[in-house]
Amino acid sequence: MKESEVSNMNFDPLFYQEETRCNFVVTEKRKKIWAVELAILEKFDQVCKKHHLTYYAYYGTLLGAVRHQGFIPWDDDIDIAMFRDDYERFQAIAPQEFSDPYFYQSSYTDNLLCTFSKIRDSRTTAIEYDEPNLNQGIFIDIFPLDAAPDGTPALINICSLQFLIWCSIVNPQTLYERLLQGGKFILSQDIIVDLLNMDVLQRIKTFELFNLSHFGQSELVTDINYIITNTPYQPLKKEWFQKIEYLPFENIKIPVPAEYDKILTNLYGDYHQMIQGGSDHENIILDPDISYKDFMQKTDPDQLKAMLEKR
Repeated sequence: MKESEVSNMNFDPLFYQEETRCNFVVTEKRKKIWAVELAILEKFDQVCKKHHLTYYAYYGTLLGAVRHQGFIPWDDDIDIAMFRDDYERFQAIAPQEFSDPYFYQSSYTDNLLCTFSKIRDSRTTAIEYDEPNLNQGIFIDIFPLDAAPDGTPALINICSLQFLIWCSIVNPQTLYERLLQGGKFILSQDIIVDLLNMDVLQRIKTFELFNLSHFGQSELVTDINYIITNTPYQPLKKEWFQKIEYLPFENIKIPVPAEYDKILTNLYGDYHQMIQGGSDHENIILDPDISYKDFMQKTDPDQLKAMLEKR
């Protein structure tokens, strides 16, 4: 990775002042949330630089960098993407590199099943679940990019296998019942049985290693969630990520693919058109001034449940 420009973060007090951007009021609280996420990004960048790992601003963060030189005013998160090979290298070192107050959250370090991972600040609150034992601090998302179908039978089979292995993780009972009923699979029954006999973390590791072993077999890439959820998408060309440049993002500069125009067009169409809306995390309970543990302890369980149900 090139020498990063994400470093030595200092926030001018003026940064936190409420202001209106694109006819949207950005409150002091939202600014504080942004500051927490930028600090997490700084730590993440230091780790990637130390281990020579490449990452890119992605999704709304890439759009924000290109269109707003910072956060989309009504957005409240940071999204990062890495090619699968660098992502797996990152997964291997992350638990040792992020210590309190930061926490690297993945299926291996916390009680969740997920295709991507997060880095959280445990001093803050970003509650999504009524689960006291889950780290629920403010976070940034880190998405692996995997091989995407390119029209060849080989890649179609690979995607079918990715879907099947993921089903063994999130819906093993249905897979088991289909097996008993003599259902047809792209894998042999013996392999399906071996998968189902694994514990869930072994199945997740099998899924990730399978994706890693086939990375590079296509000139197209995508977020694996599109494949396993059978969601329509436009795959991206790997070559669009080959060169990196740095764009302003609030008070720093962040790495983006040099072909960001092609990527954003594939992801969003006419991304220059301003459409005000909520972020994907709009319904999360966010508070930058209190830890999620303290928040949950101070909040009546029934009240917390009601708050989450309103989302």
